[in-house]
Amino acid sequence: MESFNKSNLVYTYNWALYEKDDPRISGIPDATAFNRKEGQEVLYIINCLTDHLAYGVDSFGNKIEKLLHDRLPEEIDTQGDTIAWIKKNWTKFTVGQS
Repeated sequence: MESFNKSNLVYTYNWALYEKDDPRISGIPDATAFNRKEGQEVLYIINCLTDHLAYGVDSFGNKIEKLLHDRLPEEIDTQGDTIAWIKKNWTKFTVGQS
């Protein structure tokens, strides 16, 4: 399965060191806090959503990154709420929209 990785990201992020089993970057997305400015957490959310794709991971991942960076409301701050917001708002925005 193709993965979205650091080299695919467009924006600049902080890169904290996390243990492999840290809930911020592993497991099932839940009520764990989400920091949209941390690269590993952004990659985790993108890959959670792209894990089921057979093609187009790059373009799909880029759209998710843009939504997280430019559109995700500040009050959304957990992994589960972030993914729910992306799914709900996916068709409202195209990658080129400001």
